[in-house]
This record gives sequence, structure tokens and C-alpha cells, in this order.
Amino acid sequence: MDHLGVSALMTAAQQPMTNNDAGTTSGALAVSVRGVKKTFAGSRARRGVAAVPARVALAGVDLDIGRGQWVALLGPNGSGKSTLLKILATVARPDEGDVSILGRAVVKGGGGGVEELSVVRRELGVAFQAAALDPLLTVRENLRTAAALFAMSPSRAAEAIARVSESLGLNDRLDQRVSTLSGGLIRRADLARALLHGPAMLLLDEPTTGLDIRAREEFFTALVEARRRMNGGAAGGGGLTIVLSTHQMEEAQLAQRVVLMHEGRVVADDGPEKLRRALGRTVIRCGERVEAGGVDPAEVLRGMGLTVTVQPLGEVLARAGDEREEDATRRVRSAADRLIELGVAVQVAPPTLGDVYMAMTGRSLAGGGEDGQMGAGEAAKKRGGQR
Repeated sequence: MDHLGVSALMTAAQQPMTNNDAGTTSGALAVSVRGVKKTFAGSRARRGVAAVPARVALAGVDLDIGRGQWVALLGPNGSGKSTLLKILATVARPDEGDVSILGRAVVKGGGGGVEELSVVRRELGVAFQAAALDPLLTVRENLRTAAALFAMSPSRAAEAIARVSESLGLNDRLDQRVSTLSGGLIRRADLARALLHGPAMLLLDEPTTGLDIRAREEFFTALVEARRRMNGGAAGGGGLTIVLSTHQMEEAQLAQRVVLMHEGRVVADDGPEKLRRALGRTVIRCGERVEAGGVDPAEVLRGMGLTVTVQPLGEVLARAGDEREEDATRRVRSAADRLIELGVAVQVAPPTLGDVYMAMTGRSLAGGGEDGQMGAGEAAKKRGGQR
């Protein structure tokens, strides 16, 4: 679970930030979203092409994000997180609702706010899943092009390029063509582009898609360092706001707040540790009954007084109630021992954000049975399980 070096990165990532140059206060909001809805129209069937039903992406989202916060929108594909992020980036508009970004109303009732867009966009840094870089240009040339779009003078652009390349470890890559870089370096170069003009808010949509574990770790290490440098490395309120969409619980764990999204709605919103602790100190994960007439783990666990969630692919998650932590842990371990006696492979471990999502929604972050992904319980059966 600590593939990204979560413990060390969290310490740095969750430090409060200083006020930024705009003079914002710690109580100011970077984002205010009220009643936001978005539906994508379907299409009729035609020769050789099946009909596509309309899809509700956002079903009435309310969300406030304070300036200087690092917030992760966590959910599987189709949960609405990327649509919400695009609305915050002002590249998509909701059908209904109000959206204020950095104190400016960019959407009122699904429309209006046009005069505010150009002002807000100059304060945003955005990196979507596909890097906005020309592969035939060098990193430096791409950054110079980005600087020109923000009407930065050559001297100011040179200073900004030096600053972000130092923060993101790109000094020795500036004169390489983007097409020659690894996937991880391309993502860091795209992050440099997004941070070049010193934005007040950074929006990242699944920024590590397609990267291996090491490249993901390097990306987030660079992001934490860039955030620290942009805010002078001191404590306080305000500073760079980061909103990240992801389906990776290790990435969400780095944020100060995690907003769980399911079927276009916010189902939970709190600090990552508080969300995890809400399930108790330990949980049980296992697979469902496989053979007809065999042991049904879910029924055994329910019979021992545990709260049980069964995910469509068969993963079973069980946790104790609201009693004292010591009593809850004892009951969980007793139930796990009983399943082992019955020949069921189980895992007993501290809860993850993935467990929280499953407990809240009955689905997994991998798609909950909708995309054919194997859950942790199935993986446990294939490994033979462990305590």
C-alpha cells in the first residue's frame, strides 16, 4: 500500500501553506460549487451502431474548497470526478448549478459568468490526462510557448522556466525534445507548463495515467517540492490550491481532504485518516462462497455481528460497529479466526480508502464489477490468503 512512499510524502504534502501574493486569507474559498448537474446526451441507434443512452455525470454536487488546500476527488471511472474537474477548469459547463472559482462566479444557474472566465483562467494551472506539449519541440521551447500565451516577457519567462525546472528536477532535460522523454518526464514537463505562470489553483486530472510505480512516485515527489517552493516553505494559511482527480487510493492519501464520488454524487468528504478510521482499526477482506453448499463468508461474518459489504465481483468487506476500538478489533480477529478454521482465505488489515469507498457504495475503486477488474478478495483467494 505504500508504493508511493506515502508516509514520507504525506508529511510534506499536508503541511499548511502560506498566504499567496494575491493576499488571500486562510478562510477564503478557492472553489464553491452548489447544485451542479451535468448530463451527456445519448444517441439513437442507426445502421450498424447501437443506441447510446443519456448518461448522468453529475447529479447535484455541492463542494467547498478553501484556498491553499490539497483535495483529491477519488472514484472509479464514471463516478463524475473528471467531469467536475473540467467544470472547475472552465472547459466544460454544467446544465444546472452555481460555480465560483477564486471568488469569481463563473457559472450561475448553469449559464452566465462569461465575463469572469478570462480573469479566472489566468489564475489556473491545468494538466489533463494527455500532456499539452508539442512532441517535436524541446521542453524549453514548450515552456516558452506557454509563457507567451500568458504574455510573459522574455526575461520573466526565462526566470519562470528556471524556477519550475529546478523545482521539478528538469534542469538537465530542458533542451531535449519531448518525444525523446520517458512517460514520467513528460508528465513532469507538463506539470512545469501548468505551474509556469504561478497559478493560484492547480487542477490535475489523473496525472499519472500510464506511469509505472517509480514514475508515479517521482511525479508526486516533484509536485510536493514545487508546492513547497511556491509557498516559501513556511507554515500558515492560503497558498497554492491543488485539486486532483484519481482512482488510485495511494495518490488520494497524499491530500489533506478526500472527496469520494460515486455515480455523480459526493458520498463522503473528510481527511484521509478520518475516513479510514471511521471503519475502525482493522477490517476483514475475503472472497464470496465459490462452491455450491460451501461456506458463505458473508453469512458467517454477519452471524458474528459484523457489518458486511459484498461487492458485485464477490469481494467481501467486514468491519465492527461503533464499540470501543479494543472490543471491535477483538471481534474482527475472532471472526477472521473462525473463517480460517472453515478454510476461507482472509486478509485482516487496517482499512484503506478503497475499503471506505466499498463500504460507502458497495463498489470498488477498480470499477466494482462494471469493468471486469478483480477485487482484493479474489486476489486473496488466488494467493491462498493470509492473516
